[in-house]
Amino acid sequence: MTKKIFRHVLLADDDIDDCDFFSDIFSEQFPDLKLSISYNGSKLINLLEGPPEPAADLIFLDLNMPVLSGPECLKKIRESQHLKHHVIVIFTTSSNPADIQRMYELGADYFITKPADYSKMAQLINKAVKLVSENDSRQPAFENFYITI
Repeated sequence: MTKKIFRHVLLADDDIDDCDFFSDIFSEQFPDLKLSISYNGSKLINLLEGPPEPAADLIFLDLNMPVLSGPECLKKIRESQHLKHHVIVIFTTSSNPADIQRMYELGADYFITKPADYSKMAQLINKAVKLVSENDSRQPAFENFYITI
């Protein structure tokens, strides 16, 4: 099994504090990775579709965002021939089983519920990046979809 090598990660999240935590975690744990942040779903889609196209390897996607929600973004990405190859980890405050099931059905690769604790968030992000880099197939079986620590 070959590990995927990531160069560029996109975070789509409208919560500034969560974005700051995420950015801090990335600079500490993955200093060689480029991180871009979009504060709403519409900007994420524009980043992915427009020039210059970022070579995003992995997208962390919040569910509740203005302009275009996470589920709407996920649907657009999965329906696009040009974008559907992106690996998408849902990164949200929700732990609602209906949200988890719906995101699985829409084609997300993994699902994380954001913890309030910084160190737990760091562990979850690290685990997600490791799982994605080691998983040759796309979406795992549903029982492995929800990432916990």
